[in-house]
Amino acid sequence: MAMFWFVVLACLAVQVSSQGCDLEKEFECKSGYCIDMSRRCNGIFECLDFSDEDNCPVSKCQPGEFQCTSGECISGDLRCNDSPDCPDQSDEAGCVKILCHGHSLSYNAVTKSCMTCQHNTQGQNCDKCKPGFYGNAKVGTAEDCKPCDCNGHSTTCDITGKCENCGHNTEGEKCENCRPGFRGDATKGTAADCTPNDTPDPNNPDPTPKPTPKPTAQPNPNPNPTPQPTPKPGGNPTKTCDCNGHSTECDANGKCKNCDHNTEGDKCEKCKSGYTGDATKGTPTDCKNSACAAMCNNHAADCDMKTKICKNCQDNTEGPNCEKCKDGYTGDATKGPCTACSEKCNKHSNTCDKDTGICSNCKDNTEGNMCEKCKTGYSGDPTKGTSDDCKPTQCPCNKHSDTCPGGVCKDCQHHTTGIYCEKCEPGYYGRATGQTPNDCKKCPCPPRSMMCVEVPGEAQPKCMGCEDGYTGDKCEDCDTENGFVPLNGGGAAPTGCCVRKGVSSCPRG
Repeated sequence: MAMFWFVVLACLAVQVSSQGCDLEKEFECKSGYCIDMSRRCNGIFECLDFSDEDNCPVSKCQPGEFQCTSGECISGDLRCNDSPDCPDQSDEAGCVKILCHGHSLSYNAVTKSCMTCQHNTQGQNCDKCKPGFYGNAKVGTAEDCKPCDCNGHSTTCDITGKCENCGHNTEGEKCENCRPGFRGDATKGTAADCTPNDTPDPNNPDPTPKPTPKPTAQPNPNPNPTPQPTPKPGGNPTKTCDCNGHSTECDANGKCKNCDHNTEGDKCEKCKSGYTGDATKGTPTDCKNSACAAMCNNHAADCDMKTKICKNCQDNTEGPNCEKCKDGYTGDATKGPCTACSEKCNKHSNTCDKDTGICSNCKDNTEGNMCEKCKTGYSGDPTKGTSDDCKPTQCPCNKHSDTCPGGVCKDCQHHTTGIYCEKCEPGYYGRATGQTPNDCKKCPCPPRSMMCVEVPGEAQPKCMGCEDGYTGDKCEDCDTENGFVPLNGGGAAPTGCCVRKGVSSCPRG
């Protein structure tokens, strides 16, 4: 009888509450004991009156099987496999695929975030495409996010696939065209696809530039025009000169005067002969010396042609020919501007490899080649780019563990056990869900009993699962009903024991 209790109760502690059970989280045994609702109908008698296994589905599943809500057992491998195998389809309810749009195999129920997004996705629910990819990540297929197709002249595009920040003097939705002032085939996919118009063309045997004909002078219909003041900022508040930032003077018709920065045109919108670039950007370096631009990878407007050294490299580049990225920047300076490491590293690091862009010294509890993952013990979305993206994981472990990969607690402390550290381990009793280090207390039982339960109104718990031959609240009495008698003072004595009649020595010496 004693061993029956030890096996059936499986060394689990149960508690009675004088105020009743929390029926939303607990099951109330007929005797008044409270157990966690998850222990109801789990195939183990945990109520002393066995009521936790009353009226349960007849089917009991084996380890490794999943029990449908309707009671059937199926292989655990069929759970969340995108194909309903239970008659009530309960094997597909609440699966990670739904929460993570099919791009993750695990979900943290505490942080409500997907773990290790796949298929070039990112975000708390794997609902966004990573930089360099475009599409709708919420469709739920492995092909949701496609690589940006920019002919090798950009690595970013919008959600429709339209390329952004085309480099190498290209433009267009796919960076497929050369910008004004450049010629070539931008679809070849090299940094040299588009060259300045005044660069010798290998297909043209006569690269000598033709003189530009001067415009024919037109007679002035009004030989004595009324003098008009020159509009300048502050001179005529009703007139503003639109000169693309290269002049502050224009005539009454808005034609710009004294275009600076190697520009020309009515709006200073063109580069002068011998210079190349886009004058409409509005910066002093819009128009670069054509020869210097080619030698300086389009990052400098001036250079010394004798020494072949560039001056004032732009776009975060450096080197004799502006061919390298500065410290704190990454990219191929011979193909385009250099990107700040902080942008590559989701703002969690300012240092990265100049060539590969792999981040180093990730901060804010992040890790990964782009500081795109939270360290173990932290959860969140590092791609948001804030210092508090990764916070300590609030594991559902009742404060008995800080480690819970996939939401399952590991390394339970304070003498607790269970998926959520919600039970006291054998030999301890109490309510592990109290979330304190002292939730589980050691059973005050002799070695002959390694389990106990709390009893209403009693100061001490009741020891259970006594060895054969012993009985009583602390297993100190001999089970005389089954033929055991005390020897050397019986079970209550330090060296005593309970033996069958005719035995003259205690098994433990």
